[in-house]
Amino acid sequence: MPALRPRCTRAIGSAIGLAAAASATLGAPAGTDAVIGRAPFVDHRNPPSYRVLSESERAGADLGHAVFNTQWVLAGTPRAERRDGLGPLFNAASCDECHNEGAHGRGPIGDGPAPLALVIQLDRPAVGEGEPAGDPTYGHVLSPLAVPGVQPEGQGIIHFDAVKGHYPDGARWELRAPRYEIAGLRRGPLAPTTLIRPRLAPALFGIGLLDAVPSEEISKSVGTGRPAWRRRGTSRLIGRFGWQAVTVSVREQTTRAFAREMGITSTDVPVDDCTAVEADCLAQPNGGTPEVSPELLEAVLAFQKWLAVPESAVPATGAKSGSLFTQLGCAGCHRPLLNAILTDANGRGIPVGIAPYTDLRVHDLGPKLADRDATGRALASRWRTAPLWGLGYRIHNEHFPTFLHDGRARSTEEAILWHDGEALAARRAFEQLPARQRQALLAWLETL
Repeated sequence: MPALRPRCTRAIGSAIGLAAAASATLGAPAGTDAVIGRAPFVDHRNPPSYRVLSESERAGADLGHAVFNTQWVLAGTPRAERRDGLGPLFNAASCDECHNEGAHGRGPIGDGPAPLALVIQLDRPAVGEGEPAGDPTYGHVLSPLAVPGVQPEGQGIIHFDAVKGHYPDGARWELRAPRYEIAGLRRGPLAPTTLIRPRLAPALFGIGLLDAVPSEEISKSVGTGRPAWRRRGTSRLIGRFGWQAVTVSVREQTTRAFAREMGITSTDVPVDDCTAVEADCLAQPNGGTPEVSPELLEAVLAFQKWLAVPESAVPATGAKSGSLFTQLGCAGCHRPLLNAILTDANGRGIPVGIAPYTDLRVHDLGPKLADRDATGRALASRWRTAPLWGLGYRIHNEHFPTFLHDGRARSTEEAILWHDGEALAARRAFEQLPARQRQALLAWLETL
């Protein structure tokens, strides 16, 4: 299948040196030092798996890597093979454009149009645990791009205001608070109740392991926050993916992104984000039914399932600073260890320990991080605790690393200073630290 070929032709999943480690830790429960999930990223274009893969597993992951990097094209493009069906409305033409080789998307550098990886989601408030509806005119995602013959929907424009302050010891800090303008709307205004949700593409590293965390592990967590219960048909499940844990599995997250952000249908999500009033969008041909075949979808899921978490280039030293992380209350939400259940080749569940630094629960972090509707009114928002594993890799390998759901924070320090609500006590404790301890804690985060 020559059209589906990754930019890097080396096989993924080699996980050099992980064979012994995986066999030694596969049954390790959380609460021990023997946890799995991390691997050295020697070449970021060739992200490794967290364990050595069998021949069939490697074949599936390699195909998935190719599909992940594939630029999809318009329906009916000659010699497109199985990669046609892009749009009619879309944000990106490949998974890799937003999640480069599984990494976080690039956040905004300054004022101006939202970068490609900062998707403007449009939802009306959900009722209970139900699925939120999209804007009646523009659907679930504001699409800045479209195929020929279709009008793009509009574009998000960001304006930053400076927020200045200082620590009790006099050291000054400055944050940037974003204001969002929805410009160039082609079909009239948004509905007044539509929530404008800017969402930066998160890293995919380790999500297969997060998918394997039992619901009981999330629901039994102690401390603040609550599980993000979601109603799916007759089932009541715990959401764990997305900035607000709106999806319950990697599969659901992936098929939604295909449909809403690329306009590519699947057996799971057989319709794209065209609404009833977007006649030019509805009139376009499709690239098949479904547009991404079950085989290629399973391959993309396999690629994500095995992705390891990058080891930090910073040595894991400074146990005292790690203890400080707990003493401040950070570990109450950013849980260092979780249990997961992996399934072996015989279908048996094997308990393992992982160190993601999240409780996979949602928390109220205060009004300053809340989403706003089309009238500018802030609505209470709950955020899933962001996993911190791989943080050191981000800091040292991204040209301009940004943090939080919309990339407003330019450093881990800024991200901490935005915490409020349930995290207010921990943030205040951080602010009260002497400068040397603050810097020691921030340096320790780079080892994760």
